[in-house]
Amino acid sequence: MTVSQLWLFDYLKVNMTPEQISEALTSLGLEVETMETWESIRGGLKGIVAGKVLTCEKHPDADRLSVTTVDIGNESFSTIVCGANNIAAGQTVWVATPNTVLYDKDGKDFTIKVSKIRGQQSEGMICAEDELGLGTNHDGIMVLSDDIKAGTLASDYYQITSDVIYEIGLTPNRSDATSVLGVAADLAAFLSVQEDVFHPVTWPNITEIYKPASTRSFKVSVKNKEACPRYSGVLMSNIKIGPSPDWIKTRLQAIGVKSINNVVDITNFVLHEMGQPLHAFDADKINGDEIIVQTLTAKTPFLALDGLEYKLHEEDLMICDAKGAPMCIGGVYGGLTSGVSDTTTTIFLEAAHFNAGSVRRSSMRHNLRTDAAKRFEKGSDPNVTLKALARAVDLIAAHAEGVVVSEVFDLYPEVVEPKHINLSIDTLSQKTGISFAPDQLEKVLEALNMPYKTTDQKIWEVDVPTNKSDVLREIDVIEEVLRVYGFANVPLPARMYTSIAIEPRNAPHKMRRLMGQFLAANGFLEAMNMSLTQPSYYEGLDWADSQQWVTIHNTSNESQNLLRPEMLVPTMDTVRRNVNRQQDNLRLFEFGKSYLQENEIPVESEHLVITMTGQEHSSSWVSGVGRVVDFFTLKSVVHALLLRLGVKKWKTESMLNEKGFAYGLSYHVGPLTFLRFGKIDGTLTDRFDVPQEVYIADFNLEALIALASRSVTVYDELNRFPAVVRDLAVVVDKETTYDAIERAAVTAGGNILTKIEVFDIYKNEDHLGPGKMSVALRFTIENKEATLSEKEIETWFISMQKALEVSVKADIRR
Repeated sequence: MTVSQLWLFDYLKVNMTPEQISEALTSLGLEVETMETWESIRGGLKGIVAGKVLTCEKHPDADRLSVTTVDIGNESFSTIVCGANNIAAGQTVWVATPNTVLYDKDGKDFTIKVSKIRGQQSEGMICAEDELGLGTNHDGIMVLSDDIKAGTLASDYYQITSDVIYEIGLTPNRSDATSVLGVAADLAAFLSVQEDVFHPVTWPNITEIYKPASTRSFKVSVKNKEACPRYSGVLMSNIKIGPSPDWIKTRLQAIGVKSINNVVDITNFVLHEMGQPLHAFDADKINGDEIIVQTLTAKTPFLALDGLEYKLHEEDLMICDAKGAPMCIGGVYGGLTSGVSDTTTTIFLEAAHFNAGSVRRSSMRHNLRTDAAKRFEKGSDPNVTLKALARAVDLIAAHAEGVVVSEVFDLYPEVVEPKHINLSIDTLSQKTGISFAPDQLEKVLEALNMPYKTTDQKIWEVDVPTNKSDVLREIDVIEEVLRVYGFANVPLPARMYTSIAIEPRNAPHKMRRLMGQFLAANGFLEAMNMSLTQPSYYEGLDWADSQQWVTIHNTSNESQNLLRPEMLVPTMDTVRRNVNRQQDNLRLFEFGKSYLQENEIPVESEHLVITMTGQEHSSSWVSGVGRVVDFFTLKSVVHALLLRLGVKKWKTESMLNEKGFAYGLSYHVGPLTFLRFGKIDGTLTDRFDVPQEVYIADFNLEALIALASRSVTVYDELNRFPAVVRDLAVVVDKETTYDAIERAAVTAGGNILTKIEVFDIYKNEDHLGPGKMSVALRFTIENKEATLSEKEIETWFISMQKALEVSVKADIRR
């Protein structure tokens, strides 16, 4: 949010430097991100003085140049070479003296220097209006009135306004500070408490809108009262569209708002002054002299102010005419055909209170991030609409000759009253570390314009103004009190105690770092996402139990109000976002939390999620087309990570169509499942419009770290005796898992079996029989005490064959 210091001083009289104001605002929670000087004319016309052209002669070496002698009020005259075709002796002109900085049309600065032009010395520059930022004309130099004395400063003549502009990083909870008056009130409260001197905020004089003797027939109705709790408006006629007065232009231009015309500028002025967005419709373009606030069917076309046609969503709140034609997206953006133009003579002036979530969704949906939408989505004050309307009516009457020709429409079926919140003095002291005396607390609450009453000395009933939409609980009131009391005033104890932190070798943060480094070294990128997701993503998923969900009140984006109950669906949203931006080959990992309720108490679970999709490696002239990621690609990464962590023993269970997985495996130790991984179900890939297979591993991070913490690193010297490799092909049922084969082999292999791997799988029912497959195994055996003899090897190999025949009913292929 942009705030002008001069505008702030219109309502709050304080003697403070810009640095002091910046520090005070930041202490209040209105963090000043940047602070810079603004001038109504860039450069402030510094170094520009009036000059009298005494002589003007042709340049001896250039037909288009003139050599002039100019009196600029100094003891000696200046010689200046000028290229303008309208220069003449006797004129009064603006002169840029040496070392003056000017700006070209692109905003680039250049410095005027004493120089020689075609052999003639030039001690400045006689200026055209565009060179000074006074206009766009470059046909010739500016010729001034002869009444202006030589040496007159241009900055004095044009009364240059210099201002300090603060860019405030406004957080979503500060709906009360979305205007100059709101910032002034907050700063006044802070100073009143800090300086123990009352600092009043002087509001502009606003007169009540009178009802004319005769009124023009006009109707207003609201069909969606949830999205529009209050709708106020009035008709004004006799409008004279023209330029705004300079003081309004200056205030708007200082904060980066372009001047359009008097009516539009006044609506923008009141928006920034009071935080209440307004909209002016050309009343003669409203069919049937009627306003209807309603939603329309999906895909209804809307021609907006930017000339683009938008397809409406069924939830978009529209301001329509009697025929139901959309004229404006409520609280977001106006229409092209219903706005104020140079020929407008009658307007309908709107001041409404729209639902924050509704505005936010429409604004984000259509990517229309307007000043009005930013105010509404933080939660506008429903009880300021008539005051803002009256302020605009006063200004339009004064500067556009408008007169009220209708009753004041104010549809407000359910009045929003200030919230009553009980503040416990004990809780206040506990949370802040400060024992507030009653008079101290009274001073702070009065400065915050929060009326109160005390039922006893321990409980105060505080009324929260309706402009503070995010102050809903006792802790919010405590935060308000502490902001104005001053965080810097919180006492520090005379003595501080600390203790030496001793961490175990496998501390969780160290383990997370180890895993992250391992995955990054293997080509994975870390993803970081908010813990919030959309409930709509889970619609129709039979494994999603909404009774266990944890939701929050998210005023910034009401569609993102669910703390993610698990990790697969939010991860698919990340995949969708990347694939839509042509990032098809993904290797991602993310540390995150999921949230569920157990016995109505929210419980957090930590996860490590690994995601793979697309090709393993990009195609190249060496390797050709990259191999597509599959289940075994992910499994190899999972096993490599487990090996790095020292996790070696677990039990395996197959998954089929289980909680988002089409198929996969789950690993568990005892009753605790620490890993689920596999191919994502087509329901999810279709839901997120991902046209390729996605494979995800979801680790229970707490369980994984616990298992890794139990592991013991063992260092072995290289065996000086040779290893022996033997291959064996076995025919087993197709349903036989590798896990079953491996368990049988490890049990039978004893200590000398150091490695087992599958190097081929052969399926041919004509050769092997119905429902059969051949698995080729490679065993590596070694003895660390002596070289294995042929007899020992043969005995071991026969016992291995027998074990497989018994355990997995294998037939040995000879």
